[in-house]
Amino acid sequence: MDAGRTFSPTLTRGALWFLAVVMVALFGMTEPAMAKAGEGGLPPACHAAADTRTQADLLRNSNQGWTCGDRDWSAAQRHVLLRFDLGIDGQVPAELTTRLARFEALQIEIERSDGSIGRHQRSMHDFSPKGHMGQAMVLPEGGERARRLTLEYVGPTVTTLVSETRLHAKVQSLLRGEQIWIAILCGVLLVPLFFNLALYRALRDRFLLWHVSVVGFMLLHATITSGLTPLVAPLPVGSISLLIALTFCGGAASALMMASDFIERDKLDDAHRRALRQTALWLVFNGGFFVATIDWLQSRGLAIYFANWLVVIGVMIWAMGAALKRGSRAVKFLIASWLPLVATGIWQITAGAFGLQNEPMELFIAQRIAIGLEVLIGSIAIADRFIQLRRDRDTHRLRAGEMARLAERDPLTGLLNRRTIESRFAALRSDGFETLALLDLDHFKAVNDRFGHAVGDTVLKVVAAALPEDDDILPMRMGGEEFMLVLRGPDMVQRAERIRQAITARIAQEVPGLDRPVTASMGIVEIPAQVMPDASFAAIYARADGLLYQAKRAGRNRMVCERLQIFDRHRELRRPAAA
Repeated sequence: MDAGRTFSPTLTRGALWFLAVVMVALFGMTEPAMAKAGEGGLPPACHAAADTRTQADLLRNSNQGWTCGDRDWSAAQRHVLLRFDLGIDGQVPAELTTRLARFEALQIEIERSDGSIGRHQRSMHDFSPKGHMGQAMVLPEGGERARRLTLEYVGPTVTTLVSETRLHAKVQSLLRGEQIWIAILCGVLLVPLFFNLALYRALRDRFLLWHVSVVGFMLLHATITSGLTPLVAPLPVGSISLLIALTFCGGAASALMMASDFIERDKLDDAHRRALRQTALWLVFNGGFFVATIDWLQSRGLAIYFANWLVVIGVMIWAMGAALKRGSRAVKFLIASWLPLVATGIWQITAGAFGLQNEPMELFIAQRIAIGLEVLIGSIAIADRFIQLRRDRDTHRLRAGEMARLAERDPLTGLLNRRTIESRFAALRSDGFETLALLDLDHFKAVNDRFGHAVGDTVLKVVAAALPEDDDILPMRMGGEEFMLVLRGPDMVQRAERIRQAITARIAQEVPGLDRPVTASMGIVEIPAQVMPDASFAAIYARADGLLYQAKRAGRNRMVCERLQIFDRHRELRRPAAA
């Protein structure tokens, strides 16, 4: 399939600009809604942490060791306790919401208004995804009178699991405003996916399939993190939390593989390409390691996961810098598409791995925007490559056509050469070219010997200019001072003779300093198509060459011709003539 016929550059640019405008509008509408998603609900009044069950039981029954207020959060210890004050006439809230993350168990202790204690145990299986990067669970004894509620997370994996735990008097809606916008955004992101698949039919370049993989993984990641999975498939929270890491690693690994194939061949050496591919494999391993060990290593596993990302970012910067130094055009697009993701990744690493701050909702908003920008800019990069390939193809075609034309032409005079007439002779005969005239300059060697080859070349150029080229005459240079005319139409012999005679006057007029006229001899053969229809160029050329040398032997500066005719099935008449 011809890529140039499949897409036009104007159509490609228009589609991508439309996609860009739609995505910017969606991001603008999504951000305010998502910023409000974490608001509302009753936050914990105090929190505490312990390494063992015994220490946790002591904390639960004491007012010592608790931190009150939104500060000093940590998930490094195995047991994290949260205390919610419901008031003297309080009621047990209907629902608990928190950040989507894994944990082993949740202990719930309710201090009722009559002083009795209700204890309940829950697990991740009791939660369902809700909202952006959130999960929710219906609380036991909801609506009952209680003064205090204490939660104990066992084996939390991230700090925001505990710091963003909220209690709600009413069950929150499953589908929120920001999820609707993200669903629309996911639909918009399908455009570059199908766009790349369509381009692959035309270009058959592997980097297109890798970008399809990038878009696919990023769509899955956006769908999972936005809480839309219950509308598609009833996956448990524990599986969803693992899919978040796997889809992001898969998308990043696909982006690295795309880069290794997308950057121009002469702009990145094999060592850097191998490094990008090996880093992509390392990312797949990193995601698998995180999934396999998070329940065992907990927050330490998350720190290892993020530390491996620092290695990935380092390799990316090293490879991109090398391509940029060599003047790669493609890598500029890649840097523009990856920079937002790298920036948000570093933000998340500092927040999640090193505990410098909680992972705010704004971080996840920024990541969604960065993902969309990667898909958009990556699609623009691919469109730019397509347009560049199309231009290169057109340039190569022009050059190939020019080379073909140069191969058909004599470099000195610009006339067609012998190779051209040999390949076209049969077609010319079928088009009515029945006369072949062979012309040779008389005593041309003396011109070269006396006046030099520069003057001789000028004489040859003047002869070429004197040979007309139109629909009925094709002139060509056979080599040296020998030229040939292929003619059709009435009075072909007379026209060839007038051309021969005009050469002498033309040379005398345009080449000053010659002390003698330069004349030409000519041999002409007329062979109608019905006569010797299968005759080769070499056979007819040999006849004309023989006539030319008859003219030379007869004294030069003259023409000798013959016309072949058929009188019966078995005999040809040969009639020579001289002028």
